Amino acid sequence: MTLSVLCASDFPAKQVVALLNQLRRVADEIVVAVDSRLDEAETAKHWAVADRLMRYDYGKNAQHSMAWAHTQCRGEWVLRLDGDEVVSPALVSALPRLIAQRDVLQYHIPRRWLFPDTGGWLNELPWFPDYQNRLVRNDATLWFDGRAHTSANHLLPARYIDEPIYHLNILLLEQRDRMEKMERYEARRAGLIAPGGGSINRFYLPERYARRAPSPVPDDDRAAIEAVVHAADVPQPASRAVPLFGREEIDRWWNWRTPPPEAYRARLEAIERDDRMTVGEGRQIHLRIENRGVETWPWGTEQRPEIRVSYRWLNSDGTVRVLHGMRTPFPCSVRPGDRVIVPVGVIAPDEPGNFILEFDLVHEHVRWFECPLRIDMLVLPNPSGKSNP
Repeated sequence: MTLSVLCASDFPAKQVVALLNQLRRVADEIVVAVDSRLDEAETAKHWAVADRLMRYDYGKNAQHSMAWAHTQCRGEWVLRLDGDEVVSPALVSALPRLIAQRDVLQYHIPRRWLFPDTGGWLNELPWFPDYQNRLVRNDATLWFDGRAHTSANHLLPARYIDEPIYHLNILLLEQRDRMEKMERYEARRAGLIAPGGGSINRFYLPERYARRAPSPVPDDDRAAIEAVVHAADVPQPASRAVPLFGREEIDRWWNWRTPPPEAYRARLEAIERDDRMTVGEGRQIHLRIENRGVETWPWGTEQRPEIRVSYRWLNSDGTVRVLHGMRTPFPCSVRPGDRVIVPVGVIAPDEPGNFILEFDLVHEHVRWFECPLRIDMLVLPNPSGKSNP
């Protein structure tokens, strides 16, 4: 198994380079995505540690770009870090063992908030336990909600581990700056509750809310933290291009994107030849569906855009009998140009006769694709004389 270490950051290069150098011995690649609000000269300094370096438009929040950022990683596993974090030496040493496991998709890592200095961390609610879903299998199961205070979608099997990362945020910011940050976050997603009660933004005011003395940081961990906090500046490298990724590219991967009109194009084809059902029968009818649009259709029922396969029942004269049938999600992601076979769940009308079964795709709460496939379906009486369950 190979490991990509990913850092999306707007923090000073010296801090990020020092952080990532501590992982150099276990990382197969280091990918750094720098917020484009950081100037180009400072961005270029990340070449001191990065195998791949890029700039990106920040968007709505830090999570807005996470799905896109993970697509830039080539490793079979991805460890994501923020620029204001430090990985404990114990976690660095454990990484080869963790990613070698075949029976787990994700690891949740405890994050310890440092305060009031590098020697202590807040061992109480809401700061601990603050498990972060950061070490994830980089495969087709991985996806991101994309809203503030979210991470990779939680998938099983997963494990929760003891080896921590340390958070520098409240250690490095003055109280005034933390209060401003709290107000910005509250405006973005008001009403989120912290573990133990109260606004989630109480994370940023331990002077007001902490009730217990901080727990001591182990000596080895403190040395790693000090090396990042007091890192020396990084020399300016020779000129080297850093690509810039704009919102259009990043939003292609964002879970809450709005598809363009060109996305609603598809071709549906029947692959079964026996066009008969019995009264009330429920079964799967297999279709071959081609994505002729510009938008990837996600698998399952949780991701967006919520594109499903559905159907209508029409009478033989074309009038509507059942306006909305069951919804069937795609069994895999369907990129533009892909063709997939989908077993579509269908329930037959409650009386026999000749009907038209019309399949189509639907973007829930938005529109139908209007690319129907119509099948003349003979609905037969139930041989037992009873309705199907």
